[in-house]
Amino acid sequence: MMKTLLKHVLITPRNYPRIYSRIVPQDQREAIRAGIIVSHYTFNTRLGQTGYVIVSHTTRRAGISFAGEPTQWGVWSEETGTIQTDGGRLYSRVGELVFEAVTQTEERP
Repeated sequence: MMKTLLKHVLITPRNYPRIYSRIVPQDQREAIRAGIIVSHYTFNTRLGQTGYVIVSHTTRRAGISFAGEPTQWGVWSEETGTIQTDGGRLYSRVGELVFEAVTQTEERP
């Protein structure tokens, strides 16, 4: 289940303090500044953990976090509503893992 906390909100110097205080977890607050448009969502995973997504529509960057863990940052796709994390994982906006890049290391004799 996903809940929209903020949807396409333009951050201004006037509303910045109010928006800043509404964003959890705290490390996702780093993503906001005056002049950008953001959305913020919360969701529950299948295991019942709470997660959060912050999206900067202006910079096309996004962050996703699960159960109090540090936010994973990456690229946001407006077309698919997904986050491609810098670590190679692809998540939907509701926290579902869509794809995980697997890197194989070659063993040499």
